Amino acid sequence: MRVAAVLHPYEKDSVIEPFRSEKVNLFRGNMVEPGDLPGAVIVFGGDGSVHRVIQALANSDCPLLVVPTGSGNDFAEAIGMKTVGTAIAAWHKFLEGAGNTRTLDLGVVTPLSDRAPLTDEHAVPVSGETYIREDGTFDRPEQALGSAIMRQHLHHLYDSVSMETYFCCIAGAGLDSETNRRAHKMPAWLRANGGYVLGTLAALMRYRQQKMTVSVPDEDGNFHARVSETALLTAVGNAPAYGRGMRIAADAEMEDGLLDVCFVRQAGKFRILRLFHTVFHGEHLSLPEVEYFRATELWLESETPLSIYADGEYVCETPAEIRVRPRALRVIVP
Repeated sequence: MRVAAVLHPYEKDSVIEPFRSEKVNLFRGNMVEPGDLPGAVIVFGGDGSVHRVIQALANSDCPLLVVPTGSGNDFAEAIGMKTVGTAIAAWHKFLEGAGNTRTLDLGVVTPLSDRAPLTDEHAVPVSGETYIREDGTFDRPEQALGSAIMRQHLHHLYDSVSMETYFCCIAGAGLDSETNRRAHKMPAWLRANGGYVLGTLAALMRYRQQKMTVSVPDEDGNFHARVSETALLTAVGNAPAYGRGMRIAADAEMEDGLLDVCFVRQAGKFRILRLFHTVFHGEHLSLPEVEYFRATELWLESETPLSIYADGEYVCETPAEIRVRPRALRVIVP
């Protein structure tokens, strides 16, 4: 079996030695391609490393082993992979045919396009015909295309490109996104030792709370506002925690086909500071500022564009659609 070990270039080969076996051809890389997946993937790192790998592994049967060596290992913690030793034992158990895998849900973020409609007095209707092939190319026309027709083709090409981004833990906008932006500027050792908390406190001093709207679909698929008011943040959880143990979506489960939404209403800085510790134990869910519910899909909008981060990585700006993709990732567990 071909096995890809995905790790940072500065990591020494010695870290992958405990995972070698006569049963596998283990090779080193820094990424995997969806069109050329190996028999299994071992990723060394934290939630950000897992985030990058799952873009290729989503909706495949290729099993993923997470070795928790990052500054934030909330996904590994959620599946019971607490230490490197746990990962080594789980890997060799898997190679012996123990069948120790689970198939988990993933979240998906898709930007909602704000493109202006095609209105042009010189527009020529295009009734199902297009010059663009399925691969996005098209032949040079015999005569120049009008601006409206060319825009039709460019819109078709834009829509054909997948804008989906998968996440395993939490996607959100607001204070937590500003915290992630600040955390990315910190050295890894600081992020792993309270850096996210420091980033949250620093972001709180400057972050301007604004109106955010979370809409969910009715039985007919039409989206309606579930909550719409000034907010500190909105977090959408596939797993319970982010930021090295902050249980913002404390009741989230990764095999229920649902996402847990934590909408935190406007609150004063001193009240936030006083109650900040409750997030680490999931005790914030009972606070009056918190609206907590579950959904299979939602639209997240804001008064002005806000950055959406997922698994600590930048994804896009609001507005965006966030939905669950059930049973999308196969992982090796202890």
